[in-house]
Amino acid sequence: MQTFDVTKITSAVDRALQTVDNPQHRHILKNYRRHALLEVSGYWEEILSPEMTVEEPLYRITERGKTLVLDGMTEVRNFYRSITETGDNVFGALEEEVAVSDHGLFIDATFAQVVRGSHDSVKDQGLDHDKVYQVSHKFAGVWPYRGGRLYGEFIYEDAEAWWIDEVDESSLISGAEARELLAPLLAESPVEEIFEGLKLFANN
Repeated sequence: MQTFDVTKITSAVDRALQTVDNPQHRHILKNYRRHALLEVSGYWEEILSPEMTVEEPLYRITERGKTLVLDGMTEVRNFYRSITETGDNVFGALEEEVAVSDHGLFIDATFAQVVRGSHDSVKDQGLDHDKVYQVSHKFAGVWPYRGGRLYGEFIYEDAEAWWIDEVDESSLISGAEARELLAPLLAESPVEEIFEGLKLFANN
């Protein structure tokens, strides 16, 4: 069984950057890479800075048959603040394919999060509260971009592809540990690179 490794969360976008030549498309990929690293590192406020995200983003996240709609900066900001405070920002891909176009980014992935059996996401599953589990699910997603900045996240989960595996205690990491592990990767995605890339959209 594949276990979540936080240091691999940019593997798919890094592969895409090796083959995509279009400068605007490369900028979108770089934005996505930086976004992922900031989110899992707990630096959510930097995701919502004006060089990264539009002023009034729209998120539609469908999981387990329910759709969460976040309309506007206030709702999106509160969402990121909440998941970071609870430690639910530490998650990422087990498997991921990324494609990019003028419209934005497209994702086909299996994501995972490692939690204790007492976690809210699995509290109704009858798990041992003292043990550690990996919660995995398949989804497809669209991230539309406007002028080189993220407009939103539209996530559509496969409701029949959601499962839980018991994993070793060592698989559970804190937000602080994730931040430390991801620091070298985040250093490879400086904000200056984002500012430079936005110049490609100046006439859009």
